[in-house]
Amino acid sequence: MSVHLKQVSEDEVRVEVDGKVFLISAYCPHRKGKMVYGYVNEKRLRVSCPLHHSTFDLETGKVVVGPSCSPLRVRPLDEPD
Repeated sequence: MSVHLKQVSEDEVRVEVDGKVFLISAYCPHRKGKMVYGYVNEKRLRVSCPLHHSTFDLETGKVVVGPSCSPLRVRPLDEPD
């Protein structure tokens, strides 16, 4: 499996997991951790903040675990560039 995170603008990070592509908020909604340094669980399609380990579903942005009370802004893209 291959995972790539890339900062594409001040506000967005591109996450590519085995051909699936998502644009996510560049900052965690909890304490503004930089998501470009986050950990991606490619099997579960989840991304975790490097600061306090809030974990979000990459398809919905919903909080899976951690201190964040707000979802992560996520926008799925149809195909990789």
